[in-house]
Amino acid sequence: MNKIALCVLGLIPFASMTAEEAQIPEVAQRMIYDKASEIPEVTIPVSASFNKIPNVAQYKFSDWSGVVGIARSISRSEAMWIASQNPEITFFFYTKGYQMVLETQDGEYRVFHYGDAVFFKGEPWWGEAHGLADGYIKQ
Repeated sequence: MNKIALCVLGLIPFASMTAEEAQIPEVAQRMIYDKASEIPEVTIPVSASFNKIPNVAQYKFSDWSGVVGIARSISRSEAMWIASQNPEITFFFYTKGYQMVLETQDGEYRVFHYGDAVFFKGEPWWGEAHGLADGYIKQ
């Protein structure tokens, strides 16, 4: 471990370093204190409530004709906001794992990545998706 890292960790004082050793790279300076932590987080108001069903997604061989749409690379809050704003949407699943691949009956595949939300109308037919997705039913 170099002296800069030892100083940042508080294991040795900065005073023990030579002027040349004390030149902290810009990246390390940003790691010391991030002022962004002082900014309050903005939340997205959701006008509907949802029941969460952990570790499920729409079953791969179910009828997907009720799919309303997909939103990629969004937050869970954004997915809830989208669902709450569209009266046609009754449920959705949100991909929480790195990648989820669902086969179709004709041998093709549906590939979803972290942050993808798929919205449906009608009733869900859940399939197990342990660690990959969570289902949400609009109340």
